[in-house]
Amino acid sequence: MLGNCPKKSIQGLKIEPKKTTRASSIILLLGLATMATLRDYFLTNKNHGIKVTQTTEITTRGGLKIPVQMYLDFVSGSIYLACYLEPVPDPLQRCLDLVTDNTVSLVLGVAGGFHIASGFPEITPIKAADLRFCGRIYIYSDNVLSSSELEQLLQVAKQKGHLLEYCGRNWAAQHVQIEKPLAFISYDSRDKDTVAKPLVEELGRFPGCTVWYDEYSLKIGDNLRESIEKGLQECKKCVLVLSRNFLANSGWTKTEFNSIFTREIVEQSNVVLPIWCDVSRDEIYSYSPSLANRVAAHWSKGAAEVARQIYLAANA
Repeated sequence: MLGNCPKKSIQGLKIEPKKTTRASSIILLLGLATMATLRDYFLTNKNHGIKVTQTTEITTRGGLKIPVQMYLDFVSGSIYLACYLEPVPDPLQRCLDLVTDNTVSLVLGVAGGFHIASGFPEITPIKAADLRFCGRIYIYSDNVLSSSELEQLLQVAKQKGHLLEYCGRNWAAQHVQIEKPLAFISYDSRDKDTVAKPLVEELGRFPGCTVWYDEYSLKIGDNLRESIEKGLQECKKCVLVLSRNFLANSGWTKTEFNSIFTREIVEQSNVVLPIWCDVSRDEIYSYSPSLANRVAAHWSKGAAEVARQIYLAANA
């Protein structure tokens, strides 16, 4: 359990604890797609190890808020950092600000407020506050730096004793080319906090399961068929969270919804994996008879069990 961390400030910077939000309106499983964003990589990159489930946020003098994640490695006794930088004017200067001693010290000062310790019986228990910063910093940035700017940034970071990895658009494009999504989850945006977030968190616990989101936000008035067809161009499976909000969304008709089963008929395979969320069989039948007889996961069984069923079905 994480304790409450006090607000802190150093020379014009303000830092506030903030709960991590890993959910939005689309999740891609077991891979990435062309719709991947650098912020998605920042939040869900599985190459990182043990991650504190709380996002720290730095506010600069100009009011720019920069989310920062701290990664705790209790085996090596070290901490390293990852930041996300949205598109901003003068991105080089913003990146240089992130590798300054004051900024790093400010972020690391929050680690003392985390009441978390290693639970591995084979090693001596270590508190988060006792871990040491190893100098490793990842910057996930939607800004384009020239070769000279990147060289300058890496040189300054090296002079500060930091090992910097700049993950920009070229970096993301290279990852997209070698990783392919297996499935995506589509749900009404009003169910983000109550359904999507816990489902994303549980899916992220499975080995090799990359959790993706944000691109396919289904808001009132959106065209479901176009959104799902876009997803199916990238993925093998479509997971639908069928809630009353979803069924009541006026952005599509039953005819449009039923058209997504055309691919199943042509390919003779199950493409749609439904999740029933506080809806009855009659409601589902009224919405789409094709879904009423389909085996579905039930949200009433809990996020962990639903995630397990979806994971197995997507890999079948």
